[in-house]
Amino acid sequence: MLRKLMYKWFGLTDETCESCEILREQLHKSDAERRDLLHRLLDPVKVEPPPTQEEEFKPVTPQFTPWRVRQQMLEEEDRAKAKVIKDRTKEIADLEKEVGIS
Repeated sequence: MLRKLMYKWFGLTDETCESCEILREQLHKSDAERRDLLHRLLDPVKVEPPPTQEEEFKPVTPQFTPWRVRQQMLEEEDRAKAKVIKDRTKEIADLEKEVGIS
């Protein structure tokens, strides 16, 4: 207080260093952020949830397949693959005969 009085009487100016100015700016920024956060917490913006679309529900079907059924499916797939391989080898053999490759 005495210091302020002396500066006022003699017309002196209070010189501040650069680091003090930086600290003041940071303090002002943190105060502003704190105030902003308090306002957001105390007065939250009320957001309405988006309207839900009504969908028809499908019944849940069992995902389990018995081993016998699965075994039959795998055997059918293997037969189909074997048939394709047999047909391809036959086509290749026919082409080799036409070209003359033994």
